[in-house]
Amino acid sequence: MTMQTATLHAMQNQVELFEATIRDHRQSLARIVATYERIPAMQQELHQEILLAIWKALGNFNGDSSIQTFIYRVAHNQAISHVSKHANKPRHENVETAMVDDKTDPMLQVAQSQRVNRLFNAMHQLPLLQRELLSLSLEGLSYKELAEVTGMSESNVGVRLNRAKKELKSIMESDYGR
Repeated sequence: MTMQTATLHAMQNQVELFEATIRDHRQSLARIVATYERIPAMQQELHQEILLAIWKALGNFNGDSSIQTFIYRVAHNQAISHVSKHANKPRHENVETAMVDDKTDPMLQVAQSQRVNRLFNAMHQLPLLQRELLSLSLEGLSYKELAEVTGMSESNVGVRLNRAKKELKSIMESDYGR
C-alpha cells in the first residue's frame, strides 16, 4: 500500500466515523446547543462550530472513552469558548422563537412544545455549569462520564448536579407553579 493510498484510506475512515457520529448523536448535540444558546442564529453558529471542532478532534480519538463522551467533551469545550466569545454582546430575542427552527428534525419539533420551552427557559436562569451538567445528565451520561467531560471529580459532579436539580425545581415551581 502506498503512502497516498494509506492516507486516502485514513481520510475515508475519518469521514465515515464523523458521519456516523453526527447521525447517531444529532439530537443530543441539538439539545446541548439549545442549552448554551437561546437565539436561533447563535444556535446555528454554535452548532457549526461544534461540528467543525468534532471533525478536527476525531483524528485524536484513541478509544480511551466512549465516542459519546469524547464528542460531548468537544461540544462542551467549544460551547464554553463560544459563550465566552459572545458574553459581552447584547442579546435580543423573544424566548418563544429561541429554538432552532428546523421542521425536518423531530427533536427540534418537540423542543418547540410548551413544556420543553418552559424547561429551557428555567434552565437558562441557571449558571452555565449547572445548565451544562443538567443537559448532559439528561443525555444519560453517568457521573464518571460527566466528570470526564467537565474535568471535575465524580463526587463534585454529584454535588453540583444535585444542587442544579434543586435549583431548577425551585425555578420551575416559582415560575410555573409546579
